[in-house]
Amino acid sequence: MIIHNIYIINSDGICPLSLTLGSIEADPDLVAGIISASQKFWGEITGEAPKSISFQNMNAYIKPFSTGEKDWYLVLIFEAENPELVKKIEDCILKIVEENKELFENFFADTTDIGNIIGKYIVVELAQTPCPYIHKGLLKTVCDIDGKPVEERHCNLVSMATCKEKVREHHKKNSSVVGLVDKFFDSLR
Repeated sequence: MIIHNIYIINSDGICPLSLTLGSIEADPDLVAGIISASQKFWGEITGEAPKSISFQNMNAYIKPFSTGEKDWYLVLIFEAENPELVKKIEDCILKIVEENKELFENFFADTTDIGNIIGKYIVVELAQTPCPYIHKGLLKTVCDIDGKPVEERHCNLVSMATCKEKVREHHKKNSSVVGLVDKFFDSLR
C-alpha cells in the first residue's frame, strides 16, 4: 500500500490537517468538501455513508470518528489496499488524535495548530512503522539510495510512498529491474 494523502476533515467540510506523502497533489479544501458532501448525501439516501471510494487504481478510505463534542472524518488516499495496513495507519492516527483531543475540540477556524502539531506527530509515528514490502524480498534486493542498499529499519510507511520512484531513478539503465518493480507494484492492486 502506498499512502499518497492523509486528511482529517470536520463534519462541516473544513480540513485542518492535510499531509501529502506521495505523488498526488490535491486541494485539501476541495477534497474536504467532496468527502463531507458525499458522506451526508449517501447517509441521507441509503442510511449508510460510504467507507471507501475507488477511482482508477486509487482508493479513498473514510473513517468517521468523534473527539467528544465534534465529529470528524479520517481520509486516506492510497494505492493497493492492504486491510491490515489500513487498520495500523488508522490506529496510529486516531491514537495521536486522542492524545491531542483538546486541539480538535477547541478547533474553530484556525487550522495552524492541528496542521503543524498533529501533522508532525503523524509523520514521526508512521516513520516508525516498517514498510511491509521490504519483507517480501523484492525491494530488499533492488531498493537503494546513492548506491547503498536501504536498511530495513529505514524503509517505512512515509518513505514507501516515493519508493517506486527512487527505485526507478537509481536503476534507469537497468530496465529489467524497473520492469520488475512495476510488475511487483501492479501485482499489489
